[in-house]
Amino acid sequence: MPDNIKVGMADWKIARLQECLVTFGLGSCVALALWDPQEKLAAMAHIMLPDSKLVRYRKEVSAAKFADTAIITMLAELNRLGFPKERFQAKVVGGANMFTFAGKAIGGNMNIGQRNVIAVKEELVRYGIPLVGEDTGGTAGRSVDFFPETGVVRVRTAMFGERDI
Repeated sequence: MPDNIKVGMADWKIARLQECLVTFGLGSCVALALWDPQEKLAAMAHIMLPDSKLVRYRKEVSAAKFADTAIITMLAELNRLGFPKERFQAKVVGGANMFTFAGKAIGGNMNIGQRNVIAVKEELVRYGIPLVGEDTGGTAGRSVDFFPETGVVRVRTAMFGERDI
């Protein structure tokens, strides 16, 4: 059984063989899973918001909180450790619409989950990281287990059980 490494909100971590990255309670948040199949190395961020530009005190906030700063921060550190971005592939989980008004899901600019997914995908395109799997949207919360040995991302929901991507 692998050792679990918890990735909290606005956090990111790296794992190798015999380890498993886990994050819980993804609602509108997005888990970004980066995997290097050659080295069996995994990195995962628990991203809360799409854009850091709206926050006045960014220096006091974790870069992993925002899609636009999480990915560049992760890639820079992974590169510094000897893992170039060209070897990574990505999977994205979460981005549910968790907010309703009068029994109806809120859409448009208020759908933070959808905005998070779009922002993460735009950053992946910007940095040339292929998106190879996703489980996004809907209204169900999710938890994630990410296994570096295989690159499998296991998505768990109370409503729909488990699914591997």
